[in-house]
Amino acid sequence: MNQDESSLSDKAWDDEYFGLILELEEKNASRYEKQAEDLLRNRTLEIKIAGRAVKYKIALAGCWCLVAEPDNSYLRKSWSRFGYGKTSKRKALPHFFAATEASLLLENQE
Repeated sequence: MNQDESSLSDKAWDDEYFGLILELEEKNASRYEKQAEDLLRNRTLEIKIAGRAVKYKIALAGCWCLVAEPDNSYLRKSWSRFGYGKTSKRKALPHFFAATEASLLLENQE
């Protein structure tokens, strides 16, 4: 595969990924808002996405996301900075939830 073909496949994947995030944000807006409220209230939130356990942990300036591998052999961690206030977290969390869900859904397709 040459550089142009690689770039096209990367662009196609990006288009699919970011399009799915937007679709999920629109489709699941109320669920994501409820999850954000639950997470802010309880400081942790555990859900299943595509059959995988996902745990969110709110921190002072952002949020951790831990994803169990299908065989539970290890966890993948990610961190996103949202700012210190609940308002900034409440605003950013729905997109963070959609991005996590999009990643796992696309991963399941491979």
